[in-house]
Amino acid sequence: MKRFLTISILVCTVLSLHAQKAQEAWNKAVEDIKTWDTETMIDSLDLEKLPRVVSGGLFAGANMSNFIITRNKKTMSSYMKVGAELGGFLDFTLTKHFAIQPQVIFTAQENYFAVTDTANHLWSFGMEIPVYFLGRFGNMQQGYVQFGGGIFTHFTFASNVPNKYRSYDEGPGPGTDKTDGYDYSRLYTLHNNHFGLCAMVGYECYFGMQINLQYKISLSDIAGFYSEMKGQKIADALFYPQSLSLTIGYRWK
Repeated sequence: MKRFLTISILVCTVLSLHAQKAQEAWNKAVEDIKTWDTETMIDSLDLEKLPRVVSGGLFAGANMSNFIITRNKKTMSSYMKVGAELGGFLDFTLTKHFAIQPQVIFTAQENYFAVTDTANHLWSFGMEIPVYFLGRFGNMQQGYVQFGGGIFTHFTFASNVPNKYRSYDEGPGPGTDKTDGYDYSRLYTLHNNHFGLCAMVGYECYFGMQINLQYKISLSDIAGFYSEMKGQKIADALFYPQSLSLTIGYRWK
């Protein structure tokens, strides 16, 4: 009986000590909660684990563009010339390493086009809307590489590319010095609205500045090509626009 009483007293003593310590820990926790600065706690979180869902930015740069010609390579050629572009984008960050980025770009493009012994500088001003699916790798707070691909569409607002050729019956075209009644500057029909595939690779610094290299190639033939040289037809040609651009921009985070 004495042994049982002794054990009971020891157990009660241990439990009371644990209960006292638990109460003290609870009281301390309550006091700590009262002094919490929630704004400081939120600011101290690792933002790399909590990326902003939607952001945006602006960019500007230079481009080079021409036409890929799949027929009549012996009589026709297209060479890249330098143009310029200005645009903006929205960035939808879905995960730490994946984002969708639609862009709107105002672009001025130029190329040097030659057919037999006639050559012209062709320019156009338009708008492009690419949508990229991007992968990102690196430290989101210090800088990262991004690359991916997508689709784009191009609309032409103004161009010196003619919409139709002139026939002999129409007489000399404006600005031509030809005397045979044919305007040699209007040798083709070209509708410069198209769509295709795009790719991008770039790097973004920790403070938001980024540099990107973009490539676009059309999947649509824009030529509808028809040509005459002194009454003799030249076979149809297929034209696929392509462009390469280097831009510098800034993303607001």
